[in-house]
Amino acid sequence: MYDTLCIIFAIFMGYILGALPFAVIVSKLKGIDIMKVGTCNPGAANVFREVGKVPGIFTWLGDTLKGVLAMLIAHRLMHLHLFFVALVGIAAVVGHCWSIFIGFKGGKGVATSGAVFFYLVPKFFPIGVVAYFLTQKIAPRSATFVIATFAICFGLILFMYREIWQWLLPALLIFLLVGILANLDTIREIKERRRK
Repeated sequence: MYDTLCIIFAIFMGYILGALPFAVIVSKLKGIDIMKVGTCNPGAANVFREVGKVPGIFTWLGDTLKGVLAMLIAHRLMHLHLFFVALVGIAAVVGHCWSIFIGFKGGKGVATSGAVFFYLVPKFFPIGVVAYFLTQKIAPRSATFVIATFAICFGLILFMYREIWQWLLPALLIFLLVGILANLDTIREIKERRRK
């Protein structure tokens, strides 16, 4: 019972930390409502483009650190198994994408997702960063390319961390589901462009 309550509390904590809208906070300090300019997306990329490079970097750092902090507390202070630490990280991504503080809206979760990968699979993290930027450069609007990149990355992660695949695989699948749900608008936009 105690362990179950700890896990529930940790996941809730992950969500609340993830829900802290650094894009909104940083932009308001500059007198800008980030949800009304550019893509209207409360994420680091929109802040970088519409508010400035320095505010964008601070937003990115905040969005990354809130994911790391949530997992660090769950792992080091609460001593949870890494599968539950992964769920806490995923809860932080959910909080970022559907923040209770801004009407269950949010960013795309890139920086916070990066935190999850950095904490759980540090050996893969540099590869993941390169894969992300290559995708953005080569074919950011190609669903096939993005899916293929994800599949390759997931395969590499499972190969590099094959000794813990039993809990890592379900964590990755949950993470993938959240990523798809958070980017449904982008997926729909790609489909509409293809029809045209």
